[in-house]
Amino acid sequence: MRMARRAVRRLGAFSTAGAWGGMLLALAWALVAPAAAWGYAAFTTGGDPTGFTDFINKPNDFPSWDKVTLTYKFDATFDAAWPNPAVKNQVRLAFEQWDTANATGQGATYSYGRANGWQDFGDIRSVAVHEIGHVLGLHHTDQASAANRNYRPSGGGLVVQAAVGNELMRSWINPGDYNHVLTNDELDGFARMYGHDLSFTEVPASSAADITIKAYTAGASNWANGGWSGYYRTGDHYQGVRITEGGISFNDSSSSPLGFKTLGLNWDYQNIGGQPTQSFRIRTRGTNNPTPLFHYDNQGGGGANRFDVYGATPLPGGLSVNFKDDLLHTWSSPHSGDIPASEIIHVGLEQDMWDWTVTSAVVHHPSGGETNAPLLSFHEWTNSIVTGTGLSGGAGGAAMEYGPIAMEVVARGLRIIGPESIASMLVSDLTLAPLGDRNLMLDQLNRGTLEQLIRDKQVFPVTEFGQRQMGPGDDFYLIFEGTPDTIPPEILKQGNYLFLDRPDLLNGELFVYAQSLAGDALVGNYGLLGVPVNGRLPEPATLCLLGLGAIGLLARWRRK
Repeated sequence: MRMARRAVRRLGAFSTAGAWGGMLLALAWALVAPAAAWGYAAFTTGGDPTGFTDFINKPNDFPSWDKVTLTYKFDATFDAAWPNPAVKNQVRLAFEQWDTANATGQGATYSYGRANGWQDFGDIRSVAVHEIGHVLGLHHTDQASAANRNYRPSGGGLVVQAAVGNELMRSWINPGDYNHVLTNDELDGFARMYGHDLSFTEVPASSAADITIKAYTAGASNWANGGWSGYYRTGDHYQGVRITEGGISFNDSSSSPLGFKTLGLNWDYQNIGGQPTQSFRIRTRGTNNPTPLFHYDNQGGGGANRFDVYGATPLPGGLSVNFKDDLLHTWSSPHSGDIPASEIIHVGLEQDMWDWTVTSAVVHHPSGGETNAPLLSFHEWTNSIVTGTGLSGGAGGAAMEYGPIAMEVVARGLRIIGPESIASMLVSDLTLAPLGDRNLMLDQLNRGTLEQLIRDKQVFPVTEFGQRQMGPGDDFYLIFEGTPDTIPPEILKQGNYLFLDRPDLLNGELFVYAQSLAGDALVGNYGLLGVPVNGRLPEPATLCLLGLGAIGLLARWRRK
């Protein structure tokens, strides 16, 4: 007998009234010790009335692939809905997460889900990782928990575990949030249901494939669904199903578009203590994708002192470390030898998450010494409140869907974040420039652009900011729209905020500049906020090739 089951992930819809589905995570960068609770769930194949596997009493009642190598393909409907090739690459990165699941250690960090504020898009990589989990047989942890069918390992066996709310396989995610790194519950579930490597290989659309990825049209509050079909292994249906086919469908008509949003940051570094530079190393947190959309390698001034080598790698220790979305970016081999201290060194990154941050930056000198550089990160910031419960549900396991939880954005602005590696730095000269639709690229985030904006009288110096000392990992909030009663208490308590009453700065792109000083390191920090989502509707006129360093395709597509 052939059996087919399909899971639907219900995700939020944003409206012009400011409401969307899903629930809000209160913390970003949640760290949970290994002793904390988490759990996993799977589809029942024996017909358990809950729709979920009873792993304790029916340990083989779950679906799984017998193959080690699984093929996947994108069909024509996906290509038509998301013509931007960079979006498709985000789905490929989701498969890589599961490709390395068996070799991924848990560590002390439970979840890498982040909720740094609402954004009007659904992160397609996070959604894809979740839907691939369905194709592998895993189910929604929150819904399973309600039926006492969510489990975690304990003492060599399993115990029932209530969902904690930030599992990657929960049934919802908010617009703008990320959850694209396997959490400990997925690793437990994968080990229980597979216990060996799986290898995912993409094949052309014209080929037969185990998993097909396509677009479909559904309700405005749904982003995707994923599922499988297969055959019972024996006449006893509680002995599981051998999966033979899987599919993932992404909704091309959700009111918050599926895609991803980038962040570009550039820095001018100068060593005012007279030390020349041999190499530059920056550690970032927020994406595990080692291929940035673009990097700037000090190509200015004719390129004589450009860095000939750039590379990004995960932290030493591989996948078992706690910081699985941290990367080391290294610029080395200056073209004309060591770079004199008198030269301002300009490096930059554009990565595929809208809220990645710099955690440390180290400049290496020919003498063998090092200088810590105070590189700032700039983010868009929002605060939101729950305005209603709005939950709805159907009966029975995989058929159950969650409706929207109404929420409203009540404050918006800019967040400035300092690196964790600097004990104390002085930040000054904060300057903003609303650009509308000027379409700046990463290499244009520099002193020359700032001076041109000053000449054009487009800048807004934030004189109220003045000069401020910032410590390790400190942040500061500029509130463009909001009142004291709409700001989270922890921000008010720390006093690290400033009200500007400038909602006009939220319209279109915003150029941000600030200077930072720590020891012998003087840095000009540049950012570009408010860029459109890389999603369904590209603007061909802004697709360009940049002849800077290695020629690359800058995948910043503009929505019409």
